[in-house]
Amino acid sequence: MFYETLARYYDRIFPLEAAKVAFLAEEFSRVKARSVLDVACGTGTYALALAGEGFAVWGTDLSPEMIRQAEQKAARQELPVRFAVGDMREPGMFGLAFDGLFCIGNSLAHLLAEDELRRALAAMRETLRPGGVAVFQIVNFDCILDRGETPLPVIERDKLRFIRIYRPMSAELLHFYSRLEVKKDDGEEEVYENTIALRPICQKDLERYLRDAGFSDLASYGDFKRSSYTFAAPAVVVSALA
Repeated sequence: MFYETLARYYDRIFPLEAAKVAFLAEEFSRVKARSVLDVACGTGTYALALAGEGFAVWGTDLSPEMIRQAEQKAARQELPVRFAVGDMREPGMFGLAFDGLFCIGNSLAHLLAEDELRRALAAMRETLRPGGVAVFQIVNFDCILDRGETPLPVIERDKLRFIRIYRPMSAELLHFYSRLEVKKDDGEEEVYENTIALRPICQKDLERYLRDAGFSDLASYGDFKRSSYTFAAPAVVVSALA
C-alpha cells in the first residue's frame, strides 16, 4: 500500500509547520479546550506539538504504519498522547467527548461519496462538547477545478523528491497522482508511484456540509496564517464551533 510506504518518509516530506501549530493552539485556547482529537493524524506531528503546548491529545489514523510511528515519536518525546488505528468516519472510537478536534492535511477529500462525508462530519460534531471548536483544512479545489490538471510544487529533500499532480475528472472526482523518488546510499533509486481518487470539495460546499452537520460560527481562511480566503488561495481552512 502506497501510504504505508509513504509513512517511512512522511516526516521528511512534511516537517512541522509552526503556523499550523500556532493556529490550532489559538483556536483551542479561545474556547479553553483541554482535550483535543486529531482525526487522520498521520505520524502524529501536530498531535505531539499540541501536547507539548499543554493540551491533552488523542489521535487516530487509518494507516497502522502511521500510528506505529506516532507512538514511537510519543515515546521518544515522553508525551502522553494516545494513538489508535481508526477511520475518520468513526471518530468516536475512544468513547470520549472532546473540547477540540482537527482534521487537516486534505484528509476529508478521501471520502468520495457526499453521504459518507456528511456522516463523517456529523460524527465529528458528535464527539465535541457543546461550545467546542473544530478545525478543518483541504486544498483549494475551486482553483484546481478551474485550472484543470494542476502540478503542485515539487518537494525536494536530501536524497528525496516528491511529485504531486491533481487531475480533475469531473466536478465530483479528481485523481491525485504522486511519485516518490528516493536515492539510496548505494546510489540506486527507488521509485514509488500512486494514483488515488479524491472528492474535490469546494469551499462553499464544505461550509454547507459543516452547517448541516450542526457546526456554527464558521470562519474560513486561505491558509494557517489567517489570510483571507480567495479563489487563488492555496488552501481552505475552516474553524467552526460545535
